[in-house]
Amino acid sequence: MGPLAQVRVPLVYIDTNVFIIGFESPFETAKPVQDLLVALREQPLSAVTSELTLAELLAPNLSPKALAPDERRRLYLDLLIWSNLIELKPVTREILIETADLRQATPCKLPDAVHVATAVHAKCGLFLSRDKRMRLPAGMMQIPPDRSGIDHLMAAWSQ
Repeated sequence: MGPLAQVRVPLVYIDTNVFIIGFESPFETAKPVQDLLVALREQPLSAVTSELTLAELLAPNLSPKALAPDERRRLYLDLLIWSNLIELKPVTREILIETADLRQATPCKLPDAVHVATAVHAKCGLFLSRDKRMRLPAGMMQIPPDRSGIDHLMAAWSQ
């Protein structure tokens, strides 16, 4: 059994809004997410997100609090592609078919359904998101990206 086979931490899906909270919110709100990203260096193969997240983060953001477009692009490309902290899952045909099935069973927005289908496909047990409207399948727990939620997640990793 190789060293990667011994890693048994709960796999967490990270929703797009978590990255925005971590880098485009006031310090006190952003700090728990930043702590999580630091912790991911010690937890290889423990977090995933969809390529859709990358598209959502690179899209123009008209909020006055948003990062400048070039800064935003550099930050999120470095984080999601080059850092190797989070596994970026492709939006495959299989994911899109599962997304359609999910939307028939539970009314939700297309991007939310892509995120959930990706989390299911990746076998995530935890879903980190601030979106209270998110509908997750049985067996998947939603965790808020606040101090309490992040502490809960990191405690699960240390068990």
